Amino acid sequence: HRFSQPMEEGAQLEDADIQAHEQEIRDETEAAPLVGPIEPLDGLRAQYASNPGFLPKIAGLGRRFAALRRTRPDGNCFYRAYIYGIFEALVGKAAPLAAFTERAKASLDFCLGAGYERVALEDFHEEFLSCLERLSAAGASKATVDEILAECDGYLICWARCLTSAYLKVHAEEYVAFLSSHSSIVEFCAQEVDPMQKDADHLQIVALSSYFGVPVCVVYLDRSDGDQAAEHMFQESGKADCPFETVHLLYRPGHYDIIYPL
Repeated sequence: HRFSQPMEEGAQLEDADIQAHEQEIRDETEAAPLVGPIEPLDGLRAQYASNPGFLPKIAGLGRRFAALRRTRPDGNCFYRAYIYGIFEALVGKAAPLAAFTERAKASLDFCLGAGYERVALEDFHEEFLSCLERLSAAGASKATVDEILAECDGYLICWARCLTSAYLKVHAEEYVAFLSSHSSIVEFCAQEVDPMQKDADHLQIVALSSYFGVPVCVVYLDRSDGDQAAEHMFQESGKADCPFETVHLLYRPGHYDIIYPL
């Protein structure tokens, strides 16, 4: 017993250090803007200056892309970046906005068909539709998208996660074969899609882009050989005449930012 007290104190100090570090990370994350301003790719070069394995790919990005917007690295970044990219492209474009709004209007019934209860979802759905109305209002601009995000970020992300989950459940037979560490699509959604702050991966991107019908091109920044970053296009199958612009996202392990082609 003589030795137990110092050990317990040491363990408590270690726990306190861990908690302080975790709080520091949370504070740093929450201080980051939800979506930042457009910035040149030079910031990436500076960020990875001490990690030269990334620099050839960053140089390659400069030949294909002009700029990027950073998003808050809080586990919701894919949903936030994708929605922001969609909204930004729809401002001032009456026909695509009308087409997207029709899909959005039908999304509540789609989720109800996947087993959700109306009372749990209708507020999120109504908020999503009201955001689209603001985009279609006279005088709406890119600044309107920033205002919407500042006011409605949580609602938009919750709704996007619900839609993603519903799409995977409705099409479970198509996607269950892609699971590696979950026994069913329902379990996958409960653990990886529905909770906030859970990172999105391939299946979530397929699901949400398939429902919305807005193509998304994910550009992978990594240390693999060569100077050209791999790109993967997620697009609704059989839709050659898509009315929507492609949203481009830059992926680094665990994080998505928006990137803009030249």
